[in-house]
Parts: sequence; C-alpha cells; structure tokens
Amino acid sequence: MQRIEWLFNRRLLALTLGLLVVAGLSAIQTLPRAEDPHLVARMATVLAPYPGATPEQIEALVARPIEDELRTIAEIKVLETTSRQGIAVISLELEDEVIDVTSVWSRVRDKLGDVAPTLPDGVQAPELLDDRGYAFSIVAALHWTLDSPPNPQLMERYAERLEDQFRRVAGTEYTHLFGVAGEQVEVMVDPLELNALGLSVGQLAAIIDASDGRRTAGEVVTDGHRLTVGLSGEFGALDRLRDIDVATHQGQTVTLGELAELRRGVQDPPAAAALLNGKSAVFVGARMAPGQRIDTWVERAQQQLAVFADELPSGIEVDEVFEQASYTNQRLSDVALSLLMGLVLVVAILFLTMGWRSAVTVGLAIPATALLTLAFFRPLGIDIHQMSITGIIVALGLMVDNAIVITNALRERFLKGDSAFAATRDTLRHLAVPLLASTLTTILAFMPIVLMPGPAGEFVGPLAMAVMVALVSSYLVSLLLVPALSPMLLAKVADKPPAPGNNTLNRMVKRGFRRTIRSALRHPVAAMIITLCVPVGGIALMPTLDVAFFPPADRDQFHIEVRLPPASSMANTQALALEVEAMIRELPGITRVSAFIGESAPMMYYNVMTNEDNNPAFLHVIVDTESLEITNQRVPALQQALDQRFPQAQSVVRKYEQGPPFKAPIELRVYGNDLAVLSSLGLELAGLMHQLPQVTHVRAGMQRDLPRLLLDIDHTALSDAGLTPQNLAEQVGAALSGQPAGRVLEDTQQLPVRVRYADDWRTDAEQLAALRLVSDHVAEGLPLAAVAEVSLTPAWSVITRRNAERVQLVQGYLVADALPAVSMAQLDARLEAALEAGEIRLPAGYRIETGGEAAERDQAVGQLLASVVLLVIAMVATVVLAFNSFRRAAIVFIAGAQAMGMGIVALLLSGHAFGFVIIVGIMGLVGVAINATIIIIAAFDDDEAARQGDIDAMLAVISGPTSRHIISTTITTFAGLIPLMVAAGGLWPPFAQTVGFGLVLATLVSFFFTPALYRLWVASGGLK
Repeated sequence: MQRIEWLFNRRLLALTLGLLVVAGLSAIQTLPRAEDPHLVARMATVLAPYPGATPEQIEALVARPIEDELRTIAEIKVLETTSRQGIAVISLELEDEVIDVTSVWSRVRDKLGDVAPTLPDGVQAPELLDDRGYAFSIVAALHWTLDSPPNPQLMERYAERLEDQFRRVAGTEYTHLFGVAGEQVEVMVDPLELNALGLSVGQLAAIIDASDGRRTAGEVVTDGHRLTVGLSGEFGALDRLRDIDVATHQGQTVTLGELAELRRGVQDPPAAAALLNGKSAVFVGARMAPGQRIDTWVERAQQQLAVFADELPSGIEVDEVFEQASYTNQRLSDVALSLLMGLVLVVAILFLTMGWRSAVTVGLAIPATALLTLAFFRPLGIDIHQMSITGIIVALGLMVDNAIVITNALRERFLKGDSAFAATRDTLRHLAVPLLASTLTTILAFMPIVLMPGPAGEFVGPLAMAVMVALVSSYLVSLLLVPALSPMLLAKVADKPPAPGNNTLNRMVKRGFRRTIRSALRHPVAAMIITLCVPVGGIALMPTLDVAFFPPADRDQFHIEVRLPPASSMANTQALALEVEAMIRELPGITRVSAFIGESAPMMYYNVMTNEDNNPAFLHVIVDTESLEITNQRVPALQQALDQRFPQAQSVVRKYEQGPPFKAPIELRVYGNDLAVLSSLGLELAGLMHQLPQVTHVRAGMQRDLPRLLLDIDHTALSDAGLTPQNLAEQVGAALSGQPAGRVLEDTQQLPVRVRYADDWRTDAEQLAALRLVSDHVAEGLPLAAVAEVSLTPAWSVITRRNAERVQLVQGYLVADALPAVSMAQLDARLEAALEAGEIRLPAGYRIETGGEAAERDQAVGQLLASVVLLVIAMVATVVLAFNSFRRAAIVFIAGAQAMGMGIVALLLSGHAFGFVIIVGIMGLVGVAINATIIIIAAFDDDEAARQGDIDAMLAVISGPTSRHIISTTITTFAGLIPLMVAAGGLWPPFAQTVGFGLVLATLVSFFFTPALYRLWVASGGLK
C-alpha cells in the first residue's frame, strides 16, 4: 500500500484508457455473434430401414440388437426406439456432463458398424444423424413458377448446385436438402408377361445388375506402369438399359426395352416433399460453423445466393425463406438499446445523488468496466449474444457498486483534508479486502449457474459468466482507475465543500430516516421480527405461485405439427398439406407458409426436435408472420380452426419455446412388457388427460390401429409349388416395393435402377391375390391366391422403447400460453385419485413416470442446486476469512436468505410465474444483498464507537456514506433494469422486475435487520 504513486501517473493513465478502448472496441468487432448461446448437440438419431417389415419384426430383429450394442456406451443417457412400418428410428441423448460429443458419436458409429453384419438381409446399414442439433443459419427454397406440372428432377438438380454453392462459403459447417423426392430409373414390367417368360422381379433385377459395366477388373502391373482394367457398357443412359439382353427360361432372348417400360423420374411414392406457399419446392439449408459472426457469414451466403439466382432457368425461382442474422441483429440491437438506456439512467441518477464530480468519476468507471469485460470475453470463450449482453445489463448496477464505495470513501477523506496519496492509501487499506469479499461472494452466488451442466446451464450460463466477469472488472477498475482519476475530479471537493441542503422535504426525509433507524437500534429484537415478516411471508406464499420452466420465444414465426392416421400415404398427406397451406395463407398477417411432408422441417430455432424421418403420415408447417403480435393472435385461433376443418388429423399449433427441448408440454410414460396392456393403459391415461381444461390434443402412440394385409399361407400348396415362405416374401416384396438393379451414371449423379410391377398392380389391394409367382415346378407360374389367402387385420402402428424397456408415451398438448406445470399438477392429482379409487390399475411390473416439461424442469433445477452446498461453504469461508469472525459471517448469510424471500415477494407483486430464469435472478439478488451487508459490517468495524454498539455512532455510520452507497447502488441497479422491465416478450420483464423490486425490498434488511442483529450479536457493548 506504500508504493501507489504510479496510480497518479497521468501518462500511464492515458495509455491505460487507450488500451481499454482499443481492447473493448476490438472485441465488439471481432467476437463471434449469434442470436442465442451455442448449446452442445447431445441428441442424435439412428435410422435403420427394413422395407416391408412390421413394427414387431423391426423391434425384434433391428431395434433390440442395435440397443444392446449401443447400451455399452456409458455416455448415453436416453436411448429411445420407435419401430414403425419399415424403419427403426433410434433417438439418442447423451449425459449432460458430456461436452466432447464428437468422440462419443464416433464410438456410436463404430458400434453400428459392428452390429450391421448381424442384422437380417434386407436391413439397410444403420445411419447415424448427429448433425441436426443446431439451427440452420440460412434456408433457401427453389420453387416452380410455371402453370405446367412441376419438374421435381430439375428442381432437385439445381438444389444440389445451390447446396454446393453454400458449401463453398467460408465457414460453412453443414448443408442439407429438404423436400427431395429422390430420383430413380424405374423398370416397369407387366407381371403376366414376365411370368410367361419364367422370370420374377428379383431375377430380372439380378440380370440388369450383372450387365452393369460400372466395375473395375483389377490392374496390370508392369515394371514401369500400372494399368487399370475397366469394362465397357456402364449404364450411362436409358438406351444402354433398353439394349440389355434378357435370357428367359424357355431359351429365348429379348431386350429389356421389349420387356419393360423404362422411365426416369422421382421415387413413387416420394421419400419426402415440400411446398412453399402452395407451390412444389425443394429447400436448401446451410449452417455456419461456431466461432464466427453470423452477420458476416450470412452476407457471404446471400452473395452466393444472388449469383445462383441469376443462373436459374425459366420456371424455377429461388427465395430466401430464413436467415438468422436479422433475428440476431434485432435481438442484439434491442439488448444494446436496453444497455444504453440503463447506462443513461444510471449516470443521471448518479448526478442527482452524488454531485457532478463524483458522478463523472463513477460514470467513467462504467464504460471502462464494460470495455474491460468485453476484452475478457474472447480468452474466456464468451460470444456476443442476447444472454451475454443481458448479463452486462444485469451487472450494470453491480458495476457502479464498487466504484461508488471507493468514490464516497475518497471524497470523505478529501473533505477531511487528506492528500491524494493519503486518501488513496487509507481507502484501499480499509476497503480492498471487504470489497474483494463482497465481489467473491457475489461471484459465488452466480457460480451454480455457470457450473450447471446440460442445455439449461448452457443457455443461461453465459449470462452468469458475463456478470462474474463484469464484477471482476468492476473490482479492478474501482481499485485502480477510480483512485487514479481522484486527483483530477475528487480532490477539489475540499476547496468548496457542498453546502448543506436547505430543502424542507429533504430535511424531513432525512429526519424520518434517522428517527426510524434509531428506533430500530433501540429495539433490535422488535426491528428484526418486523423485518422478517416480509421475507418469511413471501416464502410461505411461494406454493401459490404458478410455475413456468421457460417462457415462449419472441418470434414472428410459429410451427404446426400435423399427424394423420398411421396408414396414411404420402399422396394423402400431400393433399392435406395443400388444403392446410391454402387455409393459412388466407389469414391476414401471414407472409409465408412452408410445408414439409414425410419429414421434419429445417431447424430454424435452436431447440426444435427433428426426428420424424421417413414418416408419410407427418406434416410439418412453418408459418412466418408480420410481427410477434400477429403470431400471438394467430396461434390460438388457428388451433381451433384446424381442429374444426380437419378432424381426421391431429394438428398441434406451437410457438417456439425457450430453454431445453421437450416433445410435449405434459407427458406420462408407462413402462411394461405386454403391448395390449400398455395400449389399454395408454387409452385410460389419454382419457384422463382429455379431461384437463387446457388440453387440446392427446396422443397415446402405441395402438393396434394400422390396417395390414395378412397372407395366410397354405403350406402344402406352397411346398407343392416348390416355394418356401422366404421365396414368397421375396417375390411379393420385390413386386410391390421393387428390387434394386444397379445404377445409371450421369456425370456425377448416380440414379438407382429399380424393377417393379406397373402402378395398377401395386396400388390396388384387390390385385394382390392375382400377383404371379414364379417357380421351377410350375412352368406358367401361379397366382398368389393359389398358395395364400389375403385378409385385412389390425396391426401395431408403432412400438416404442426407452432404455431397453417397452414404453407407452402419452403426450398432451395445451392451448397457447398455458402453463404446463399447472396442467401437470392437475393431471398428477387426477392420476393419484384414479389409482387410489381403482379406476386405473397398474399390473405388477408396470410403472408410470412423468416426462415433458416437468421432467426437464425438475432435472434442470436439481442440477442447478447440486453445487449450491459446496459454494455456500466457499462463500462462508470467504466472509469468515475477510472478517475473521463467524458471527459476522452468519449475519451476512442471514441477510442473503432474507433477500431470497424478498425476491419471492417481488415476484408475487409482479404477478409472473416462477421459472428457471427467476431462480437465476433470485440467486443474483442474494449476491447483491450479501454485498450490501458486507459493506455495512465493514463500516461498523471501521468505527470504534459503532463497533462497541453505541447507537449514535451506529446511526452516524448508517446515515452517512453507507446509506448513500446503498441507496445509490439500489437506485442505479433498479434504473439499469428498467429497460428490461418494460421490454417486449416474456423472458426478461419477469426477471428484471423480480430482481429490481426485490432489491428495493432488500434495503429493509440492510438498514434495519443487519444493524439490529449486529448490535445484538457482535457489538461488545451492545445492550449495556
């Protein structure tokens, strides 16, 4: 403390300020920018198609072997399998503690490679999709503009070109196409003519594949050269396919062109389809790699898009349907405006409460702290997004806290006539350690949020991290920059001390304040009891609060999930999509409607779950509106309109949600083994959910509701025909679904060749009995009806498993803006009553588990509180070491506990729901209250008479610089939060109002409870 002369070196001060400005502005220009924090994608999907297989076969032959292999990976937390007709969809979720997901997904791929050879013939290689966990940065759509029927092959070819263009943009991480039907070459045969030649579809496909010259035949190695040997006759055009010679069993030879009709087109039925404002379209999504500025990347991508648009032929146009930069810029502009408004309000209040010299000193400390905070962002890996900037706003009042304390202390010592050196030396000697303790305890109050694993912690964690960095920066600026400025700004206050205020109101307020404090010090027990009534009352009323995990996102966009009966075809879903789109586009305020059939839409918001692959009965609609207000108006009205107009479908209109993703707002999981029992329990629980007033739709997924054509085989007739059930399945499957037969190579495109029956035979169920079978025992072949009887039976549409157990998922969807916690509480009460009354009976070995938003909320809160105990111990140790007293530390933490109750009271007064962000705010409020208490105790300890419990001395301490500090800090913090209090949306106003008004109420603890308890418990002469 003796060698502090360097603080007053003005050249060093100028260089330091210049360095701060350069470092801060450089950070603003170079730091990565995004709309929201980057959440680690811990979810992935495995697709394992098995064409023609039933859900029971998929579960037994595909799902369970893959599950058994993947369960050996310890990092997998949830392994949920959906077995549908012809495909197994396995959803993986990793433990929240996993950060390096790439290595885990690599091991998953290895496991899938190990299990693939053990799966039955016909099962396609399992594919891991681990790159869908992040929102796209830009999405463009190519759509057909002519009145003639669209040309999907042409649109898909140009969509692939656009995808290549996006890949060439520097910083692109991932691209994907949506609405791609899939090109192929179809070899359409007449079953009667093929049967007359003694050939089956499978045999014809094998002949075509064997004729493909697209193979290598080794290489000739000489002393000086290596010569690759190739074959002529590769499939380069349809004419080459038509010329293939097909040998029949009768010894004849015909060309494929004579035997079949060859056509190039899209898959039938298509793998997926998409619409843009009712027009056929193909969508191209591209995502920026992390660690970049979204605005500059999108600008580069838009330049590529503009160049590409000029190259399109007549009939195809490309539109930009989504780009994240505008949302990011708007979000950051709103938050930056709030920061600027808060800064102006804080400085204005400082001028009113501290005088212009002190206000200028503290006012200069604020931008210096902000610039230093931004300079620390890059080495700490913090990006610029709404959470980090909001963290600086939250810390705005805390930034001035230390500066106000040091400024007031220096000002008092200058008024006593101390020199700049002496004033700085004594101020730092008395306040450096208490301020360090208060800074550390506030940092520790926010630390559980930073240490919290999983999506909730990654979403809110940057806010807490920004606050912590701002606190450290504030401490450094207060101890170094404020004393350095004091000779120029504060030393002159001694030349002209401020005249005592003559304002009558001012004198009356001061007199009343001093009289109330004196009364509290005289009657400390009564003062403590009265003060405790407020926080205790708040905590007692806490069960009456509504609970909301995270509020909906503020977005001029929403999405609709439409599910038809499981047996619905792509054509049926496409027809419904056209009707739904037309209905939505008629509504005022709607700017764009994008529909995706058979698959999930491109991820345009960070927490939308996309796992509806290869599902012809699924329709996903993205609706863009003119404003957030239009979105809020349209969502509830559209839900009712869709339910009334399309009763055959289950339509769920949903706003985008903040926080971790979940499938449905309320969910029950029933575990057991018997499918019939699970189906019955699912229907009973669905009926219970339907009774809730705010529920719009309920899904009990595992039901026997899929119509299925069953072949009842006459095994004797089948054996007499020289066929086996395997032969029968292969021939019927090849005839209906087609059989792969090589590929046609066009430039860099490979088009699969598929042999199949003509459309009339495949699309008419009554024709199935007449399907011709080929056998060596029957020269002319025989109809299917000769060996099997066709009947229509119900079958399981889907079988779901979770962590290797069968599970019935019962999911409920709510009206817009309804609180899931309220409906879940009602459901729990009704379920408990139904179980007690015996209305619902759980057989032995069956259990019910809660899912949905409630499960995510409970998990997040549990993770948040997991580290609280250790951090409280660290906070206690910090305060004890700072004061060398357990009693003083106890006062500090009792005050912090009361601040929690004050926050609950503020939340009750504001009328908002209790959510995760509110918990974060209250933890910050506790840190601020602890900070104020430490300053008061330090001020008492600094005065000998006050330390002895003298009422007049304690009153002088409280009503002097200490009260100015607490009042200034409270008002400035409150003022800094005002822009967030009045901001639009549901995320920040509840947070800011709870913290702001809770801080005002916490002054009761600072001025009344803490002095009273200090006099009772610490002062040596306390009550003598």
